[in-house]
Amino acid sequence: MMEKKAKKTVVCWSGGKDCCLALHRTLQENHEVICLLSMVSDKDERNHAHGLKLKILSMQAEALGIPLLMIDSAGEYEKSLKQALTRLKEQQGAEAVVFGSLYAREDRDWNENAARQAGLEPMFPIWIQEDETSRLLQDFISLGYKSIVCRAHMKHFDSSWAGRYLDERFYSDIHHTQSCVMGENGEYHTFVLDGPKFHKRLTITASDVVLNSDLWSLDIQACELKDQETRHSG
Repeated sequence: MMEKKAKKTVVCWSGGKDCCLALHRTLQENHEVICLLSMVSDKDERNHAHGLKLKILSMQAEALGIPLLMIDSAGEYEKSLKQALTRLKEQQGAEAVVFGSLYAREDRDWNENAARQAGLEPMFPIWIQEDETSRLLQDFISLGYKSIVCRAHMKHFDSSWAGRYLDERFYSDIHHTQSCVMGENGEYHTFVLDGPKFHKRLTITASDVVLNSDLWSLDIQACELKDQETRHSG
């Protein structure tokens, strides 16, 4: 069987479980991840996908030990993304871009178009059928990643879901809601704090739960980076 060629890849990055699992599988296949790419608002000092403070997102990338490229969309999201991908190809030799799309065909088509216009190969390491979401969530939890709910839509959840960790109890409880268990339709979003690809771990030291645009949001104000050897020492 012919071995796959390792590629220089860019991983589109929100800070949540989907892109983290996509990164995990990309690294498992021995591709070289040259950077994480996150679309942000410099004005608001937050990323678009999950509304995370940019300083918190930067700490997460530091914990992973992977460079983070933050691109201010300034109201032109598609144009800004394509320009960033084109520069990464020209200046750093990027060959492919990884997306954390799950099963939404429209989302995948949009991402494929953006990648190909920049001359890059689109990669979808966690692409599944819609009925495979339970298995994918279990895969993520079983790998040992520590992730927290940073946004939960009030249509499906009350405020107690913001700040919940993705563990076996979460896995059970999410199946008793009307939400996609992976939150693919925007029902909830997550922020990853630790896991097998992290060199350091993040500990949240200051946060508040706020209601904003029908979303219960864990507004993370401050984090600390801690060495992995202290992970189990409390």
